[in-house]
Amino acid sequence: MAKHQTFAKSAKPVKISVLSDEDLTKLEAREAQATNPIAKAWLSTLVRRQYTRRATLAATERAREDSSDRQVHKLDGRGFHGPGGGRMSTIMPPVEYRGTNVQIAGLFPWIVGANAPMLGTPLGPHLATGAPVCFDPLSAKEAKAISAPACMIIALNGFGKSTLLRRIALGDIAAGVRVLWPGDVKPDGRKLTEAVDGQVTEVGYGGIGRINLLDPGPIGAAIDKLSSHIDKLRGQLNFEQDPENYAAIEVQLAAQELRRQQTQYALFARMENIMGAECEIVRGKKLEDFEQTVLASGIRLLYTPVDKGGVGHSASHPAILTDLIDFLVSDNEELMEDAVVSDVPAYLAAIQGLRRTLRAMTKGRYGEVFNGHSTVRLDVNKPSMCLDMSSVPQDDEMMRAAVLLAGWNEAFATIEAAHVLADAGLGPNLAFHVLMDELWQVLQLGEMMAQRIDAVQRLQRVVGVAITFVTHSLEELEKAGALGLFVRCRARIIGPVPAVEITRLEKVMHFSQTEKSMLTNWSNAADLNSPIDQKNARIRKAAKRIRAAAMAAGIVGENTESTPAAPVASGTGQFLLKLGEGVRPGSPFKVWVTPAERASGIHNTDERLEAATKDRDQGFAA
Repeated sequence: MAKHQTFAKSAKPVKISVLSDEDLTKLEAREAQATNPIAKAWLSTLVRRQYTRRATLAATERAREDSSDRQVHKLDGRGFHGPGGGRMSTIMPPVEYRGTNVQIAGLFPWIVGANAPMLGTPLGPHLATGAPVCFDPLSAKEAKAISAPACMIIALNGFGKSTLLRRIALGDIAAGVRVLWPGDVKPDGRKLTEAVDGQVTEVGYGGIGRINLLDPGPIGAAIDKLSSHIDKLRGQLNFEQDPENYAAIEVQLAAQELRRQQTQYALFARMENIMGAECEIVRGKKLEDFEQTVLASGIRLLYTPVDKGGVGHSASHPAILTDLIDFLVSDNEELMEDAVVSDVPAYLAAIQGLRRTLRAMTKGRYGEVFNGHSTVRLDVNKPSMCLDMSSVPQDDEMMRAAVLLAGWNEAFATIEAAHVLADAGLGPNLAFHVLMDELWQVLQLGEMMAQRIDAVQRLQRVVGVAITFVTHSLEELEKAGALGLFVRCRARIIGPVPAVEITRLEKVMHFSQTEKSMLTNWSNAADLNSPIDQKNARIRKAAKRIRAAAMAAGIVGENTESTPAAPVASGTGQFLLKLGEGVRPGSPFKVWVTPAERASGIHNTDERLEAATKDRDQGFAA
């Protein structure tokens, strides 16, 4: 029979029911004699339960015993009553952990649960709770957190925008997304691209690399591949030999013909747009309406077969700028009709301005980059593709804008070509992320460039393509009339900015007072430079000099590193992630760089300054 033991001193009696020794012996005997597996398992459970209850009862009795004459606190389910008893009046819920099953099973650096987005790439810990903040545009779009995979990053220079961009890129590469750096002018993505065995292509004058604006490029190659597939389908279109599949092949053939025609039109539109944009950069103002028409007709006729009144260029034999100029000065009737003139002299006089602009693009630094066959071919089989344009001097603003725009056009053309082949069943479906850094360098040329960037962007097939813009201030977009670029970005990441920038941003998005104070304090704290930071910087500088002297004396080796870690400015790497519209709060986080990333050097953008400091320290030691 069961007996109950009650603790008389408890505020609420705690009863533990256990069997007598005789009944427990009988229960064990039944367990031993049982032959039915289910019955035996149930009896074993009852036996174990009895031993567990006896152990609990014994432990509780020991907790209540006290040999001294002091008063014993009452015990209940929440602990002992009284001072020092450890009783919990409110039982706290257990600590929650969040992460993937792989991370939680191992070592995960952020172990505090919080309401922070888990949308792709881990960016860093939440500044308030330490919870992991994860985000990348494609993952957020797939999770329906944002309506379009577009992101805008705004922060003052030197606060880690490039590091954040590389961390997002690494997450995309790990997920199989193709990353494109179509205008790497610092360069920010070259080291990362080389580290992941990607493709790096240099573009710049001085014989470094060229982009032929009239080259059909990857889209032309896709059209040729599509044409071969159409010819193959035509060969299979035989009703007498294959009557069952004739109708299906005929439908497929019509669909592929339509796709080729649409792709061809899109190619000409893209070539017309990029040529017009580059002409406007060189000229410094917009083209006339009839000049755009003449330019569009000239490009189309360059790639029209000779028997149809064209020049006969193709993807395998592309035209260059001098070919376009030579054709424009011919007596082609369609070109004269576009200029609305009736004779050749009047036509040549009308297009004199256009010819001058195109001529300027064939000479000097523009000619070295744009007048010749292209050396740029992006390989979509690589995890990361980088167009390194850092060789163009920083003070050559117009040339930098020209190569940036050409690089962006090449990147979107590569993406469109991949999607054309995938839609035709001739290639895999790939996801892409285009990282458009230094947006301000093109926007500063005026409102006309904002329209051209928007046109280049809209010509790409938006499915499966994420775009991240990086700039310093909303003022740059406002001046160029490109505020729509910011509005269309459904994700905004704001770093340290001054108070005047908060005023601009509030026109298009909402901030709480806490968020506004946070953003401005990040930038203000960096300018103050606390005494502790100043002291650490002095200690580091002295340690480096001592190390240099020790190396010169042969006391330590070249690879010995004993100096303190380099200090960083306050606010560096701290950002506020805002998704969608409305008043919901953002997620403040600090970019976390793994030791492997730090050791690889992909985030080090101060190499030249560090080298100068090292030489200076070695000279001081000598």
